[in-house]
Amino acid sequence: MRKTLPFAVGFLPFAFCLLFFAFPVSAQFKIERVNENQFFQRARNVSFYTNTHFNRVEALQLNLGVKFHPQKWNGFMLFGDAGYGFKNEDRREWRWQTGVQKIFFLPQQFALGADYFNKVDSNDRWLISNLENSLAGLFLHEDFMDHFGRRGVRGYLDYRFNQTHSIRVDVSGHRYEVLQKNSDWSLLGRNKDYPPNVRTAFPAKAGDELAVRLSAVLDGRDNPIFPLAGWYADAQFEITRQDFETEALFLTLKRYQPTFGDQKFQIKLLAGTRSGSRAFQHLLPLGGLGNLRGYREKEFPGDRLLYLNANYIIGQQWLHYIPLKFLPLWESVAVGVFAETGYAWFADSQNADAGLFDLGEFKLNYLRNDVGFSLYFAENLLRVDFARRTDRGDRNWRVTFRILDKF
Repeated sequence: MRKTLPFAVGFLPFAFCLLFFAFPVSAQFKIERVNENQFFQRARNVSFYTNTHFNRVEALQLNLGVKFHPQKWNGFMLFGDAGYGFKNEDRREWRWQTGVQKIFFLPQQFALGADYFNKVDSNDRWLISNLENSLAGLFLHEDFMDHFGRRGVRGYLDYRFNQTHSIRVDVSGHRYEVLQKNSDWSLLGRNKDYPPNVRTAFPAKAGDELAVRLSAVLDGRDNPIFPLAGWYADAQFEITRQDFETEALFLTLKRYQPTFGDQKFQIKLLAGTRSGSRAFQHLLPLGGLGNLRGYREKEFPGDRLLYLNANYIIGQQWLHYIPLKFLPLWESVAVGVFAETGYAWFADSQNADAGLFDLGEFKLNYLRNDVGFSLYFAENLLRVDFARRTDRGDRNWRVTFRILDKF
């Protein structure tokens, strides 16, 4: 018999509408922030959007949404969308979200909002976007995300200061659903099969969760879209209760440093820890697309994670001396080299409740490493990565394609 939400979660939609309002709480190393354009541009009265996507759980999910900005109420927005997944399980084909947001134009910008949702979610959006993952599924027969269902309500308070920095509080009451692979279809590569919907030995688990997350962002980059110089740092602390009693901390640090001409150096450090759950939706797997590119997807599961990535990029100012202009798109090409190191592990293989700062028996020689080079086309509109792991003697290179991927 299908379990119903407890009273505390069922009451949340009404409590949040009275107190403060929400957008989706993102997982792990991806932070939701109010779009800067919403602070500084006056929106049209009615606008449409879509979250249409493709994956191995739903196949094609057609989605359409609408945003309404009453002209009399500056900074106020109502929104909602609905979509149908053609291959999802019975009674799970329809997914939706609806919500409200209000922006206060104080000396510093302040936003609050809420939404009620029923959607297929993933913790992998810090690695790949829905758009890029959908294109990989349609044309390469690859699905790099692992999915689970989430249904509930969320609320947030978002305070932006000095235009680029922000502090945010998210509260979410939701129920997790376990999903399975329902489709092996793709336009190309039809001789392949998608992997099962969870790639690790630790399955996703159904259950109710009440989560409170505090996020802070310090953004000192010269440009938030195409940064050339500056620092970026964010931190998230999360507590969950009900069926999953966990604590988690996630840290991200990035540095963008120009060097000679149009050359630049980029370095990124990620560190994460979670205590209290071995359910897949709470783990911190590492390996594959977007991190440790020379390894298999999610090769290293764990509740502790450490990852460091360094890139050096050479632009056209130096490459135009190479007599290869006869090659297609050569004038839009940049090249880069990279090195990565990292590992994900369990602090205590017998106890999921090890302290949040307990690293277990981790040693530096546990870190896994890879090296490689990249070809960038049209300011990273398209990137091709060639990576090789360094922990064994074979010469196998792993090649991955990225679209609109940000460092």
